[in-house]
Amino acid sequence: MLKIKLVRKGKRNAPTYRIAVQEARTKVSGVATAEIGYLIPHSDGKHELKIDKKAYEAWIAKGAVPTESILKLLDKKYTYIKYEPKKAKLEEKEKIEEDLSKK
Repeated sequence: MLKIKLVRKGKRNAPTYRIAVQEARTKVSGVATAEIGYLIPHSDGKHELKIDKKAYEAWIAKGAVPTESILKLLDKKYTYIKYEPKKAKLEEKEKIEEDLSKK
């Protein structure tokens, strides 16, 4: 199964992250199938995030599953995950679905 996840790059105490599509069981430092964006966190709390939305949606359509950190970065816009969440997260998923249905 493919996952869309953050891959840590950069120097010590100055991390940058690549948003990559990888096989779920590979190491984070392993070879990525595709890189679709990047994240540069700043100490003031304003992060620089750039993602290719078309590529992201194309990988979602192919069956890739975003990790929780990716969903949080994208403001939980993309909640159509193809796996069942754990019991503790069912309430959060229901709240998100209610918010989306109101819009």
